[in-house]
Amino acid sequence: MIEHRGIVQRVEGGQAIVAMETAGCSSCGQGGSCGIGKMANGRPATLLTLPVSGDIMAGDTVMIALPANRLSLSAVLGYLFPAFAMIFGAWLGSLLDGSDGATALGAIAGFLSALAIVRVAIGLIPGLMPAPQLIPVSNQSHVSQQEFHHER
Repeated sequence: MIEHRGIVQRVEGGQAIVAMETAGCSSCGQGGSCGIGKMANGRPATLLTLPVSGDIMAGDTVMIALPANRLSLSAVLGYLFPAFAMIFGAWLGSLLDGSDGATALGAIAGFLSALAIVRVAIGLIPGLMPAPQLIPVSNQSHVSQQEFHHER
C-alpha cells in the first residue's frame, strides 16, 4: 500500500475534499535526496475529491491509501501502452509509405489510438483504475471544552 497523510477540508454529497501535502513521500528511504520531493517542496497542498464512507468529518486526519499493484497497472496503461502504440504506429507508417510524414502520422495515430483504447477499457471494466481509500487516523473533537466540563 502507498499511503499519504491528508486533512479533510469538507464532506458533501458522499465526497470528501482532502488537502494533501505535496512534499513527496518518505517511504523509500531516500529522504532529502529524492527528486520528486525536491520538486514538490514548498508547493501548496493538493486538494483531492474522494468518495467517503463511514464517520469521516471535516478536520479529520486521514491516510489516503492506494494499492501498489494497482498503481503499477495505472502506469502501464497510462505510459507504457501509449508509448509502445506510438512506436508501433511509427513502424507501421514507415512500412506502408516509407516517408517521414507517414512515420510521424503513424506515431500520432498509434498514440491517440492507445489513449482511446485505455479510456474505453476504463469505462467498461469496473475497478480497472485504482480508487484511493480514506483511512481515518484521528478525529478532531467537535465538542467544546465547555460542553465537556458540563457533562462531568
